Amino acid sequence: MIELKYGDEVYQLKNTPDEIKLGEFEKIFNIANNPQLEPMGKYFAIFELLEVPDEVLDSMNQQEFIDAVQAWNSYDLNNEPLPFVEVGGRRYVSFEGEEFIFMARDISLIEKSAASGDGHFPSTVMAILFKDDQLTPTEHRDNAHIKHKAKLFRENLTADMAVPFLARVARRQIESVEGNEVE
Repeated sequence: MIELKYGDEVYQLKNTPDEIKLGEFEKIFNIANNPQLEPMGKYFAIFELLEVPDEVLDSMNQQEFIDAVQAWNSYDLNNEPLPFVEVGGRRYVSFEGEEFIFMARDISLIEKSAASGDGHFPSTVMAILFKDDQLTPTEHRDNAHIKHKAKLFRENLTADMAVPFLARVARRQIESVEGNEVE
């Protein structure tokens, strides 16, 4: 958390992925990727989403706002993907063994999600990569199941659980476009 001061009031602003629910992160992700917003406008929208009062934002001069943005962007992040999560008494597994490796069918589903533009890319990636260990592969790939799980993850997981996977998806996409070998 960072603190924003306004008069005698101090406002707490979540800034680390472990403080932000996946659903909130998804909204931040969509704001950050909105080409209609200019850079400062994106941060105003993000801060408003995270419930910073208008009077606090309106009272900031340019340097105070830049300082707040820099503080908000300053955090340490564990970039190691989790092998499993438990939600609602169910276990969801992303990989077994030493390291995470993308499976071809998962990439196909992730690409389909990216193309859909439904605004739920981060939670859908998590829903695709984390498989309910009580279901068959066919059940896991069912679109209704993926949507249900994405909603469940938006409400129950924090962004720090998704960021390592999203970073790998982005790196994989960049390497694929550049014609390099992908993992």
